[in-house]
Amino acid sequence: PEVPTATTEKQVIASVKPEYNVFFEQGSSDIDEAGKATLRLHAERLKANRKTRLTLIGHAESSGSRAMGIAIAEKRVNVVYAQLRAYGVPSRQLLRANMGIEKNNKACQSQECRSLMRRVELRYSKVR
Repeated sequence: PEVPTATTEKQVIASVKPEYNVFFEQGSSDIDEAGKATLRLHAERLKANRKTRLTLIGHAESSGSRAMGIAIAEKRVNVVYAQLRAYGVPSRQLLRANMGIEKNNKACQSQECRSLMRRVELRYSKVR
């Protein structure tokens, strides 16, 4: 059997696709202009494809307590949800999930990597 290898920081960074994420400043749940532009594109895609759902997955970096990470991730998910609703996306197309502190956080030591953990991931699925 293969021995599972620990995720490296490079792998964590490579796995985060900017076009499917909204990023936040440390400790913040404010959506910047780049985040709003990303959400506008996703809102148009969702409105054009009514059979598509978007799951909003909140992430946080590992600095601070687990409870704090979960709280800020949840707040960010709610802000992204509200912004998509403001852009006209029906609530039935939006699902909320909360990962809180990233499971790959132990691999993240650099500022670049930690900043990528402060995000809401946008994951598509088809309505069954």
